[in-house]
Amino acid sequence: MRSNVFKLYDLPLTNKKELVENSQVQLTKKLNLATHHINHFAEPIEIEKLAGHYGTPLYIIDENTLHKRVRDLRNAYARFNGHVKLAYSVKANFTPAVLTSFIKDGITFDITSLGELHFLRRCKAPPEDMIYTSVTEEFQEYYEVLQSGIRKVVVSSFSGMTNLAKAAHKLAIKPLTMIRVNPEVGVKAEICASYKNGKFGVPLKGGTIDNAAQMVKHLMDNDLLHFEGFHFHLGSQITDFSCFIHAFDKMHNFMTKMKKEFPKFTVNTFDIGGGTPVFYNESVPTPSQMADSYIPRLNRLVESHGSFDLLIESGRYLVAESSMLISKIVNTKEYDEQEIVIVDTGYHLLLDAALLKQEYPQETVSTLNPSNEQGRSANGKSIHLTGRLCDTYDVFPQSKASDLTGAKVGRYVSFYNVGAYSVVFNMPFHCQTKPAIVMKTMNGEYRLVRRGISYEQLFIDEGGSLI
Repeated sequence: MRSNVFKLYDLPLTNKKELVENSQVQLTKKLNLATHHINHFAEPIEIEKLAGHYGTPLYIIDENTLHKRVRDLRNAYARFNGHVKLAYSVKANFTPAVLTSFIKDGITFDITSLGELHFLRRCKAPPEDMIYTSVTEEFQEYYEVLQSGIRKVVVSSFSGMTNLAKAAHKLAIKPLTMIRVNPEVGVKAEICASYKNGKFGVPLKGGTIDNAAQMVKHLMDNDLLHFEGFHFHLGSQITDFSCFIHAFDKMHNFMTKMKKEFPKFTVNTFDIGGGTPVFYNESVPTPSQMADSYIPRLNRLVESHGSFDLLIESGRYLVAESSMLISKIVNTKEYDEQEIVIVDTGYHLLLDAALLKQEYPQETVSTLNPSNEQGRSANGKSIHLTGRLCDTYDVFPQSKASDLTGAKVGRYVSFYNVGAYSVVFNMPFHCQTKPAIVMKTMNGEYRLVRRGISYEQLFIDEGGSLI
């Protein structure tokens, strides 16, 4: 049997902000953003050998980066006066090799579907290290979740809480129940998840049963469910952290009110979601800069309401910079002022390039040292990078960190920081197949962790064997 390990000979691999507070909390960010550099965890000669061996497109994941991002996020919250837990949002990348790496770090897994639960169980993740946050909140779904051994569940509606109670009753289990709230604060972010009448969570108060106050009331002294705490998620790629300050202040006022109404009211877990930004085009704050801006507010919550476990969720930050996509330049054509460079991938593998106009850093892979003007073709024309799909949206915006110097047919292009959402958004548009995934392990070896599928496999998957 052919080995999944592809061995290469060893190669050398090549300020603080001020929190200004007055009667109305204001956050003045004075962040000295460090210049971000591309994570060159694979040398050009390694990339060329891997692409030649496995073909392109090809994903490459660096296991060391996965573990480093866990450490960075943990260290960022070291000044919190309490226990901190990290939760990986599996939706960002459910590649089994990635899940297995994070299991070694002992972190929690935030899951949203029975499919993600199946993947984690197959990877032997302990159920006590999982938290289930459903959108649909169906009875049968909760029944299977509790049956699997998961005991911490986030509910986002009154009917969802009722369905969880029914499943708990049938299994004679009393799960730890958290309420997902929508603090309805303004968020300046690439993706905002907190706004009035939003899809996710419930408001703190309102005229219907779908609000946090009503749900807390029904959880107090509940024989079927145990109230555990709160969860919210404000958005993705957050660089203005004042939204967290405002959310914490609203939660403080709400918890104070609940304590007056319910003497036994206690928050054991407080999940503040994610939002830690990742570098694509512009320099972004570090996790420490992010956390330092609002940890004083979190510590005041502890002083006012007692100790609780602080849960930090992350999908994008933990996996984005761990991965690159290698694509081959298959054609070029010239116009008066620019050259179009066509690669053998498309937005079916990097969907955020089309949906969010994500500016992934890109580089031409070359073992040479081209002397061309940076970012331009050999004839001095600007380069327009496009994919293989017959769709006008199949173009790749270029990051300020991109360098397509020396782009010519037969060379490879590396797309960096693609570890979040690219793998899970694979689409078979134009009968495109899933590419292979290779992981660079902690010992420096390259190991195949997902085989690419063939056209015949895709044909069968699409019902070809049924005709």
